[in-house]
Amino acid sequence: MQIKSVKPFIVDGGFRPWTFIKVETSEPGLVGWGDCTDWGAPGPIAATVERFADFVVGRDPMQAEALWWNLTAAAVRHSGGIASKAASGIDSALWDIRGKVLGAPVWQLLGGKLRDRLRLYWTHCGSTRARWAEALGVPKVETADDLRRLAEEVLKQGFTAIKTNFIRLKDHPTAYVRRDVFVQRAGDISPSLLRNAEVVVSTFREALGPDIGIAFDVAFQFKLGAAARLARTLEPYDMLWLETETFDPEALRVIRESTITPICHGESLFGTQGYKPYLQLHAQDVIMPDLAWNGITMGKKIADFAHAYDVLVAPHNCHSPLTTLISAQVAATIPNFYLLELDVDDAPWRDDLLTHPFEVEDGYLKLPDRPGLGSDLIEDELLKHPPKEAYPGAR
Repeated sequence: MQIKSVKPFIVDGGFRPWTFIKVETSEPGLVGWGDCTDWGAPGPIAATVERFADFVVGRDPMQAEALWWNLTAAAVRHSGGIASKAASGIDSALWDIRGKVLGAPVWQLLGGKLRDRLRLYWTHCGSTRARWAEALGVPKVETADDLRRLAEEVLKQGFTAIKTNFIRLKDHPTAYVRRDVFVQRAGDISPSLLRNAEVVVSTFREALGPDIGIAFDVAFQFKLGAAARLARTLEPYDMLWLETETFDPEALRVIRESTITPICHGESLFGTQGYKPYLQLHAQDVIMPDLAWNGITMGKKIADFAHAYDVLVAPHNCHSPLTTLISAQVAATIPNFYLLELDVDDAPWRDDLLTHPFEVEDGYLKLPDRPGLGSDLIEDELLKHPPKEAYPGAR
């Protein structure tokens, strides 16, 4: 059996593009699906996937580990970023093929499951509805009362945790939010942004009660001092974590040591080498590797590496439904799994793309036991949802 072709698909994901990979084999009907979604560079990633096809076509698809390191070697002078994301999409598709050939779910191939269901958190809770409500057909969030009503949905659906962001609220005009905050303030944080974070988090805390986890995500918006101020501002609300990113591991350690608010980071890192200095410095409480960007092969290694440093793992998963299934395969097998991100407010056609949509019950993902990743993508359905813009390399 050999790899016959590697083909990328760029698909409209409602408020971001999804980038899927189809790996066909010489066995009739045997294909694997992967995901290398990146919101900002789907075209270049798809083009890199096509370039990487030269290194895998004609090879044995069962050799996922060997092919991962071959692709890593091919991209050694531009590792990380687009190259790693493209390789990761191919890698996940190869694991899907392996599972189908062996008649086992990927989690079985990784050593077996530690759990039958995975705790989820509702990500972008409120911020998605503030920006993309009309496109997704969900109620718009414009006021603190809208957040309270959203909190009722969270509780009704059984979620035990959420993650939110800065949200502009009409009834709190002094808690002002700018989309270009980093450019305007060079990484500092204004009193109005501190007020906004406190309004959003305190509203959710009051509405959700003391037992629901609340995380707050600011990505790369702030430098060390500003992130520490924000972390201390959020201390009264018993946070699940503050998610703040920096490429300086010592700066992140200073932030962690300055506050009782747990610190989470890592969605923008690649491979065990990327995480190594942060783990060695104990600079965080939680890491969130993105498995659409690190693949299953490397994703499992990162999680095991983190376990050696007493660090929890909460995979970054705000991409496609296939990434949810990919993340679940790894999360099921690691002892330091914490919880899994999920965009509950998502493209209305999300489940239409899957032969077997994933199942969520009472805020938990039911671990699929079908071979491979647990579902195939439906190519005809993918083609019904072309990207909103003409990305280079789109198919």
